[in-house]
Amino acid sequence: MHYEIYIDVVFFTNLLIDYILIRFTGILFQCRRSRKRALLGAVAGAVFSCGIIYLHFSLKSEIFPPALVLLHGGCAAGMLVIGCDLKRGSLLLKAILTLYFAAFLCGGFWEVIASDDLTVKMFLILAAATWLGITALSYLMDTLRIRTKNIYPITIYYKGNGYPFHGFYDSGNLLMDSVNGKPVSVGSEKVLAEICSKETVSCLKHLKEDTGESGASDTAGLRPHFVFFHSIGKEQGMMLAVTFEKLCIQTPAEVVCIDDPVFAFSFETSAFGKEYDVLLNSRLL
Repeated sequence: MHYEIYIDVVFFTNLLIDYILIRFTGILFQCRRSRKRALLGAVAGAVFSCGIIYLHFSLKSEIFPPALVLLHGGCAAGMLVIGCDLKRGSLLLKAILTLYFAAFLCGGFWEVIASDDLTVKMFLILAAATWLGITALSYLMDTLRIRTKNIYPITIYYKGNGYPFHGFYDSGNLLMDSVNGKPVSVGSEKVLAEICSKETVSCLKHLKEDTGESGASDTAGLRPHFVFFHSIGKEQGMMLAVTFEKLCIQTPAEVVCIDDPVFAFSFETSAFGKEYDVLLNSRLL
C-alpha cells in the first residue's frame, strides 16, 4: 500500500494539537504561562514529530520500540518544560501522563473529525462540548484543591511582571506588620529567588545578617524592614519583610487583589509543603 505524507501538513497538524494539549495541561496543573511559551513548546513537539517521520523513512525500518518510548517521553518533558515551566520531578511526571492521556482522547476526537460523516453542525457541537468539559474539569479540580487543602493559585507582581505560585491559606497566620499595620504572608526563599535577581537576594540576606546596614540601592523598591513574630517552640523571632506591588489570590468565586502586599522571609529551613510556597495571612480572605 502506498501512502503520501505531506510534511507541512504533519507539522501544522501537530502544532495545533500540541498547543491545545499544552494549554490544557497547564490549566489542570495551575501553571498557566504565556501563550508564546505554549506556542514554543508546540513548535518543539511538531518539529519532533516531523523528525521521527523523517528518521523512520531514512532508516527504512521501524525504530527500536524502547528507544521510541524514550524519545517520545523526552519530547513530552521538553514540551512541558518550555510551555508550562514544569521542572519538579514528580509533578512533571504527572503532567507527562496527563498529556499523553489527553493526546489519546484528542486522537479519537481527530478521527471523528476526519470522517466523512461529520457535518459542520456536529463539529461545532463536539467543539463546544470539549471546551465545556475542559472548563468544568478545571473548575472542579480547583474547587477540590481549595476545599480539601486550602491551596490557592496566587500571582505576585513586581516591576510590572506577574509570578505565579501556590499559597496555603493558614488560619493560624495572624502576623501583622508593625510598620504599616498590614497582614504579613510568609514566603519560601524560592519565591524571592524567582522574583528578584541573585544580587538582590544576596543583599537582602546580608541585610538580615547585619541589621545595621541599609542595603543596596536595588532593594529600595522592596522597602525591606523587619517584623517580629511568636511561634510554637520559639518565644520570639525576627524575619526580613519586603513589599511587592500586588498580590492576586484566585478563589473559586473571585480574584482577590491586594495592593502593596507584605511578605516575610526567614531564609531558614521551614515546613513548606510541596504544593505551595507561601503561607497566606488569614486576614487576606
